[in-house]
Amino acid sequence: MEQQILQEEKKPNALAFQVGISFAIYVLILTIVMRMLKIDPQGIDVPIYQIVVSSILTWGAFIFAIFYAQNKHKKDLGGFITYGRAFSTGFKVAAYSGLFMMILLIIYYQFIDPSAITQMMDTAIAKANGNEQQIKGIEMMGKYMGYFVPFSSAIVFTLAGLVISLISAAILKKERPAHFNEA
Repeated sequence: MEQQILQEEKKPNALAFQVGISFAIYVLILTIVMRMLKIDPQGIDVPIYQIVVSSILTWGAFIFAIFYAQNKHKKDLGGFITYGRAFSTGFKVAAYSGLFMMILLIIYYQFIDPSAITQMMDTAIAKANGNEQQIKGIEMMGKYMGYFVPFSSAIVFTLAGLVISLISAAILKKERPAHFNEA
């Protein structure tokens, strides 16, 4: 009964919102820094270490953000959390992260660095290896790329967050025993 009252009083929404927006801002800063350092993990002939470092900085931080929010919420609930509650917390972080990341990346591609879209298209055309059909498709998609990339990033991070939340919730769950605090 006490655990149920604690769960009613302490909702994970504000925590998930804070962690989600923090992660989205982190991704924006990481994107800007990588662009300044001329690191493009999707580029042609990119050294493997750049791809690995980029992946670790992005996905490692994302996994940490979800795990952090779930663990923090568990502590807020007195050290006990159900699987459903842990999953819900993690998935909210993923959904908020995806939403805010989409908004910030649209701002980035439209206002901060519009040349990033041109570079993305040039890379895609170079990867097409002269295939006229692919090149035509890339050129047609060009004017929508500033919206397509952020939207697809949001979808990918939300779906990946769903899987990460399922796994981390199983790791973190700790049900309150029925006899706990009986005296």
